[in-house]
Amino acid sequence: MDLNQLKTFVTVAETSSLTRAASLLFLSQPAVSAHIKSLESEFKVRLFNRNPRGMELTAGGIVMCDEARVALTAARNCIQKARSLNNVGTCTLGTISVPVILNLPGVLSELRQRHQNVNLTIRQNISGHIIDAVVSGEMDAGFVIGDFTEKNLGVMPILPITLCIVGPWAWRSKIQAAEWGDLQTFPWVSTPEKCSFSTITRQFFERNNATFTPSMVADQERTLTELVCLEMGLTLMREDLALTLQDCEQLCIWPEAKTVSQLCFIWARSRESSPVVMALIESVKALWKH
Repeated sequence: MDLNQLKTFVTVAETSSLTRAASLLFLSQPAVSAHIKSLESEFKVRLFNRNPRGMELTAGGIVMCDEARVALTAARNCIQKARSLNNVGTCTLGTISVPVILNLPGVLSELRQRHQNVNLTIRQNISGHIIDAVVSGEMDAGFVIGDFTEKNLGVMPILPITLCIVGPWAWRSKIQAAEWGDLQTFPWVSTPEKCSFSTITRQFFERNNATFTPSMVADQERTLTELVCLEMGLTLMREDLALTLQDCEQLCIWPEAKTVSQLCFIWARSRESSPVVMALIESVKALWKH
């Protein structure tokens, strides 16, 4: 038995005709008949009955035809996998500045298992710029925080992110006693409009009938933290980071309210047919068990 014989068997089953199968396979009719006889001899199963409508699968033939299709699919997958080992794929991945949450080493390890040869470029930026770059085709995929409905994007929510309002440790007594109205009197260290934290903060305040006026803008998480610790104002921060800094008495968490957003993996739908992008999507699914 070989794959050519199995292909002949499935083609005869699908066409119900030795003549049509021979034409599709570019074989002679005697060669097609020989393939079928060889399989019947090896399987010790009669595969077809001849009738006025042509070649009809027997009960045993139906079972073996299903198995033959599985074998042919497996063979095609094996060939495609072997060919992919020699193909170098390229991919540009956008990341926000939260490497611990992103678990990039895990993502890259999973990706290497699915696609051996990958030329991967990683670019760090804020969420809004990553989204723009993926939509425009400058990037293939990326990690961002927020909620998105862009039709050209595939979006996979992977982890809820709890955010809280924080201020300098030296202001803790005022911060702990503050209400929403009081928060509006504090200076605010904000992020650029393209940063998802800017949108999340605005919506958080609006839901509570409050506003904030930025007195300073910074686009890096480390810079935001340093500015708050230097008593430049309040800001919105990931709770996991804020708790660590509060334990070190560097800043204080406002206890009254928190908000929750999502860490998402996004990709350009126009690139879904790319083997590298497909492998990257599957890697993220596997790592976060989606």
